[in-house]
Amino acid sequence: MTHSTFSRRDALKLGAGMAAACAGLTALGCAPKVQGQETAEAATIDAAASTGGTRYTKATNDDEIGIVHDAASEEDFDVVVVGSGIAGVVCSMMVAEQAPEAKVLLIEAQGNTGGGTNYAEQPDMPAQGVDWVTAYKAGDEEAATTHFVKDARLLAERAYDIGRNSSWLFTKHAIPLTIKNPERLKQALDGLAKGEPITRWNGVAGYEGGNGSKTIQRLLGEVESDPAYRNVEVRVSTRGTALLVDESDDHEVTGIQVLNDQQDYVNLNAKAVVLACGGMSNNLELLQNYSNQELDHCFSVEQCHYGDGFVMAEQTAHGRCKTIALSSMQAAVDGMHFQSWLNLAVGQTPTALFVNQEGIRFANEDMYRIKEQPDLDNINRSKLVEGQGAVYSILGSNLLQYYKDNKLPGMTMSFYGDGQDERPYDLDADLEEYAGLETVFKADTLEELAEKMGVPADAFVETVTTYDADAKAGADSTFAKDPEYLVAVGEAPYYGFKLSSLIVNTNGGVRVDHDCRVIDQNAQPVNGLYAAGLTISGFVTDVYETGNCQCVSIWSGSKAGRSLVEQRLGGTVADDWFGPSEWDASKDLPTFANQDEYDSYVASL
Repeated sequence: MTHSTFSRRDALKLGAGMAAACAGLTALGCAPKVQGQETAEAATIDAAASTGGTRYTKATNDDEIGIVHDAASEEDFDVVVVGSGIAGVVCSMMVAEQAPEAKVLLIEAQGNTGGGTNYAEQPDMPAQGVDWVTAYKAGDEEAATTHFVKDARLLAERAYDIGRNSSWLFTKHAIPLTIKNPERLKQALDGLAKGEPITRWNGVAGYEGGNGSKTIQRLLGEVESDPAYRNVEVRVSTRGTALLVDESDDHEVTGIQVLNDQQDYVNLNAKAVVLACGGMSNNLELLQNYSNQELDHCFSVEQCHYGDGFVMAEQTAHGRCKTIALSSMQAAVDGMHFQSWLNLAVGQTPTALFVNQEGIRFANEDMYRIKEQPDLDNINRSKLVEGQGAVYSILGSNLLQYYKDNKLPGMTMSFYGDGQDERPYDLDADLEEYAGLETVFKADTLEELAEKMGVPADAFVETVTTYDADAKAGADSTFAKDPEYLVAVGEAPYYGFKLSSLIVNTNGGVRVDHDCRVIDQNAQPVNGLYAAGLTISGFVTDVYETGNCQCVSIWSGSKAGRSLVEQRLGGTVADDWFGPSEWDASKDLPTFANQDEYDSYVASL
């Protein structure tokens, strides 16, 4: 058996920019171990050094992802799962349940488990599955609306399996939910009483505690205590760095090399490797090579998504990456807490006034007008920012007072269970706290504000003056904004806030087939290699879709585990792998973490 070893120069041509990851992992005992004469300074290449049409001409690879090093030791497993978010955890547990004798290792690069799921809300589950004909029809129709950027077969697979995966998670493993919105709960229960299924739990209830951290703890608690998972081992501070490939056998993946908590490279031989290590939202240098969006106007929530799985799949195992979409959820001010009331006021409200690098309005800021996709109303605002050279939100005394009096009308956002409503509503305090940011400007005149922001003063003054006159008249002469949201900026002091697009994560990347096997450019599976979660493509276009991340992760983790049991371990998946019955949305209810509150609420109806 021959393991493929890339030269350092070849890998640098093809590799990923991991400088940020290096800094983050050093504190966890996972700093990259550089071998040989070359140093990190030699890692940057230019376009002239690139050959073969590679897209990675701007990226560096300081962490040497995709490069096989001399190993200090090796170990044998049946399955290695890379990444401990919900996709990786579900996959590991599924393999153990269906192949009890299989030796499974779940590795996590960070010092704690959970990955992006620690920040995630409840997906569009629990939900009821459908028959194949319905699933294929729905998948085809959804894919067609995206010009088949989405994969109709994968959409159908998820729709078909969602009732089974719901039962596996919420019944078999009794994962509880927390009521988030009693008003929406009442609507759902009223419909249930009439025999209507609860088709959508998102917005009604969320993961226990508001995000997925407790769900991961519960599932891994089972892994630790239940004898059914006796052959599953979990290791943190262990980063997958390069796939091991047998070039003599059609480039079959035979394992993965990792950098352990002792900073030693170790070869983990395995019959199957599952890449479930998230997206690349925290590696914008690498992401720019995949995305057609202008990332200079973006910043990310730190979730340690550095694109390791993408690089390993493409460079070492000949897998293929496809469309990568930015889950940019809001227009935000870099340096502000993304849930601060001031940040939401200037970036997300339909009453905001936006100007671009020319000092003029360029769109109707009232994104509530998007009626065909009401769940994306606020999220689309991030795309306004990505499409301009610069975007500034303008605030004056009248608009500021309006926000103070109305507490951001229409704002119901609460990402990641942080509890936005628990944050003190004090815009003056926020203005004081963030006054020193390079993205916040204050002036006594519009001309002075224009100069500080770097936009043409004449155009800017005319824009604000016209907007205020329109607000007084109750009619937007430029974009016909709904008069309800037409509020004058007012007098000094004036503020300008430079907006960016807040990236929560990426969606899409490594191409997989319906069994979650990684496939090459000819859609042929790479033997021994699977992928799941935010590492895979096929489910998104170019905007965030609420609930999509977790729902896809649960499906793909489950599917990858079931597929490899039969394809790589020679086992058989039980017909009732999900439990005694599928989820029935017309009668089944999840367990609630706040069950007493739920029971009291139902009794009061």
